[in-house]
Amino acid sequence: MPSAEAAGTQRAWNWAKGRLPFLWITVSPVLTLPLAALLIFTLGGEHGGEALGLPENDLCKFDGFIAQTCNYYFDVWRIGLLLAIPGILNLGVLLWFLKRNRYIQVAAIVALMLALIRTLIVPLATIAMSQFDVVSDGGLFFQVEVMASGVVTEVNPPSEGVAIRRLLVVAWTGGLVFWAVTVVIWRAYEPVMARFWRHLDPPSGPRQDAPPRWTGFLRR
Repeated sequence: MPSAEAAGTQRAWNWAKGRLPFLWITVSPVLTLPLAALLIFTLGGEHGGEALGLPENDLCKFDGFIAQTCNYYFDVWRIGLLLAIPGILNLGVLLWFLKRNRYIQVAAIVALMLALIRTLIVPLATIAMSQFDVVSDGGLFFQVEVMASGVVTEVNPPSEGVAIRRLLVVAWTGGLVFWAVTVVIWRAYEPVMARFWRHLDPPSGPRQDAPPRWTGFLRR
């Protein structure tokens, strides 16, 4: 007979495999966040305010003595695309559609919807609702205001890198909030399914408290 430890391990695995789509999108930020940062820093492409006819250059002629404010402009759709590209990894939840168990397939559908919202909507919405202005002059651009900091003898001048980091921090903050929502939904999945979708059995088999079904008798 299997040992109690082996039986416990099997029960834990049966419980987990019905929720693996949620686990996938929960741990994916470990890879997607660094990839997004790499893409933004290499391909983000700040647009000069002078070329857009917007105030920037006169304010950004930093001379090392006066704390000045600089405005940096980033194309909304390019930033959104670069933030979304790493989210392709979240499409890995589609693998669970190959399972014949409907309980797992429903989990994959819910996880995919959460991943799409977190990837395509949350970052841009968070940036747009933050302190950054969205200007529409020849296109849509996020306007990021960066001030020089430090003391007179040791001043850190504004830079495009600082502006990009501010964009990323805001986008990731929104992503963190929605990541917490994902965890809550993951934890609620089993109770909700047990309450409203009792006819779908988890991979561990029929629930003990599920009402008897004639279909189960006919399969025997």
